Amino acid sequence: MESLLALLGVAIGIALVFWAGRRSAMSAGRRRHRHEPVIPPGVTIRSQPLLTGAEAGLYNTLRLAVQEQYLVFAQVPLWCLVTVQAQERLARADFLTRIALRRVDFVLVHPGTLAVSKVIELDSQAGTISQRLERDQLVEAVCKAARLELVRLRRRNEYTVPKLAALLGIEPEEP
Repeated sequence: MESLLALLGVAIGIALVFWAGRRSAMSAGRRRHRHEPVIPPGVTIRSQPLLTGAEAGLYNTLRLAVQEQYLVFAQVPLWCLVTVQAQERLARADFLTRIALRRVDFVLVHPGTLAVSKVIELDSQAGTISQRLERDQLVEAVCKAARLELVRLRRRNEYTVPKLAALLGIEPEEP
């Protein structure tokens, strides 16, 4: 009986030593990560404008066209506009990865409910034609699936406030 208790005591002692060793190794790993630089050496970061000059002009015209009826947001990540659910976790993760770096140009949001009313996309000039088509199809499919109205505008078109309001189907507010 004494040998059984001694054996049990040795086993508990070994387990405690093993547990304490793992615990200190884990906290040492955490400390190591905490002291690593957030921005790796050799990486340079600079600020950049959110919108180009032409986009900023359209943004200002858009704000005048929608007045108090909508809030206008620019360069909104596509994944922020939708909730993605899937039966398989991997399918959801794959789809979120696919849309992760995609942004839409402008979003009109109802000021009271904060619901997305319209997504506004400017014709794209970046990338090859096939890349633009693929990107546009993805944005269109996501908007359609989420029942978000998508409006496409020409980037190089000069829009007046009334013309833009008409294109967006926005009625002028009465004084």
